[in-house]
Amino acid sequence: MESVQPLFSVITPVYNVCEYLLTAVQSVLEQPGPKDWECLLIDDGSTDGSAALCDALAGMLPGVKAIHQPNQGVSAARNTGLRAARGRWVLFLDGDDCLAPDLLPQLRQTIESRPECDWLAGRFLIRGADGTLREHTGLQRQTGVLPADAGVVPRLQALYAAGHWSVWKFCIRHDLIEKTGAQFWPQVRWGEEFGFDLQLMTGCRELCLLDIVFLHYREGRPGSLLNDEKGLADHFLSLQATWQHLEEMAKSKRISRQDLPALRDMVADMFWPQARTAAVRDAAVRRACLPGLRALRPLYPYGTEVRTRSSWRLFQLLLRALGPRPALWLASRQR
Repeated sequence: MESVQPLFSVITPVYNVCEYLLTAVQSVLEQPGPKDWECLLIDDGSTDGSAALCDALAGMLPGVKAIHQPNQGVSAARNTGLRAARGRWVLFLDGDDCLAPDLLPQLRQTIESRPECDWLAGRFLIRGADGTLREHTGLQRQTGVLPADAGVVPRLQALYAAGHWSVWKFCIRHDLIEKTGAQFWPQVRWGEEFGFDLQLMTGCRELCLLDIVFLHYREGRPGSLLNDEKGLADHFLSLQATWQHLEEMAKSKRISRQDLPALRDMVADMFWPQARTAAVRDAAVRRACLPGLRALRPLYPYGTEVRTRSSWRLFQLLLRALGPRPALWLASRQR
């Protein structure tokens, strides 16, 4: 006999985070209030003992479940979690982070008070190596409700301008995910939130930006995708796949052709920081990035942020005039 449907499904992709996983799961276990949640540990082919730890935690702790798959990346792991999730609301928690204390009680209260809202987004605190917590000073926090009649692109832009884009700062009604068919594009292993957010936005009634801390984000973990310069080439492959999916969504009319230019600018705004970062002294890193940079040539004229930074603007002109190889070499000499 199947148990009562949980209110929350917490989806946790796990890849070689054995050192941190117990703390992440404890942050779910210690949430005040009823145990109206399930915590899904999606082991993505870990090689460090994380898989065995997932099984041990699932065997000991009610509500914790372990699912194993060959290594396919964080997008595929989250999709596996979405297929298995039974909760009415879905949250994402990476295996090296922690839910903020008292998060679930605040979400229960918000869900009850705003029955029309089907997507909640909050903020996060950075957890330093010494365990101290601090705000991210580079984000402009925004709160309020963004209704459907505001339009897909304006709401997506507002979400990103407020720094709310990461899925581990979301609580999403499961019905919205099913209605939109939203999933993470498996080929996109970096910047994967953008496509998922866009798909949700096509069917979202109300998006609520909350002044609630969802997560404590672990800064600077070795092996993290955000701290791997040699994995930079994969970022360009992910951006290429993202742009191809956008074109497919436009062809199938899931997004309007009128929205495509603004969405193209948003993808370009993700491209330029990576392109500028690729101009490093390490020639091997530059060579690895060349195929992706060439494939993304259609994005060279676009982007909004590139127009506001003189050094990026110069780099853009070099790319367009000379191509990736000489542009990267020249820009690397400036470092």
